[in-house]
Amino acid sequence: MVKKNTMATPSAEKILDSAVNVLLTQGYDAASMDDIAAGAGVSRRTLFNQFSTKEVLFEQAIEYFWSRLPVVQLSTTQEAMADPETGLMQIGLAIADFWAADTSIKLARMIVRESERFPSLAKNYLELGKVPALGSLIRYLAQQNAAGHLKMEDTDLAARQFVGMINEPLVWFRVLGLKDEANITQRERVVREAVRTFLSRYA
Repeated sequence: MVKKNTMATPSAEKILDSAVNVLLTQGYDAASMDDIAAGAGVSRRTLFNQFSTKEVLFEQAIEYFWSRLPVVQLSTTQEAMADPETGLMQIGLAIADFWAADTSIKLARMIVRESERFPSLAKNYLELGKVPALGSLIRYLAQQNAAGHLKMEDTDLAARQFVGMINEPLVWFRVLGLKDEANITQRERVVREAVRTFLSRYA
């Protein structure tokens, strides 16, 4: 098990960053704990003092990686709560910017590649990252529903539709290596159109 407050320590953050890098370069099965420790600039003993097993380390690394997507924070701001257009723009841009990073695409690609041999890796990727982020968006939409700003019967479906309008043009072609990263102007256009389409249906 991981020790309490591990995620808050500088050495733990270095270890988690190193774990993600090693995971991307070596794959899950071949990933070396020695290489992770070396990449973080810590001893093997320090690594195992904070993360008891390789499985625990990679669970924490995936959760740490997804923490870069601030949907929880953005969906609770005063501006977002007062105006769904503002809130959805903020959330949509955060999603687009998260996927603009090459590391995000490489990790998604690696998870797909390794998921058949290591189904727990794909499960953790979803349960520790994507599901909580989507849950925050669902709760935000439910709050907007309750406030009378939006009208929808199925907030879960609506949340997936919104994310899909962003991820379809910006993410999956890159995961397959068929498209380059969109620049900020292109990302803003995709998100703006997603918000307009979403509000035309649910506002």
